[in-house]
Amino acid sequence: MTQATRKPTTVGDVLLYEYLEPLGLKILDLAEILNVHRNTVSALVNNNRKLTPDMAFRLSAAFETSVGFWLNLQNSVDIWEVMNDARTQEEISRVTPVENFLAQKEKQVA
Repeated sequence: MTQATRKPTTVGDVLLYEYLEPLGLKILDLAEILNVHRNTVSALVNNNRKLTPDMAFRLSAAFETSVGFWLNLQNSVDIWEVMNDARTQEEISRVTPVENFLAQKEKQVA
């Protein structure tokens, strides 16, 4: 898999630049539309909170898009963050493949 050079567009940025601004909506308006607290929408739009499946369904219903559209945006950002976090990559490099683990376990029994 080729590593992206820049972080993918976040759900918050898509909401702000593709929906709220063009439609003249405020965070409070979107909160009313989605039937959630304004702080929930604010945190999402300002990239301080990750998208949940529940919110993906709400956004899908509000903007007549697919749930997958919203979840894929979040998934792309999540994957990019893991791939670009040195500490996480170091930890992942120490994961033992199951095949190796079982082979080592078999040697101990024999």
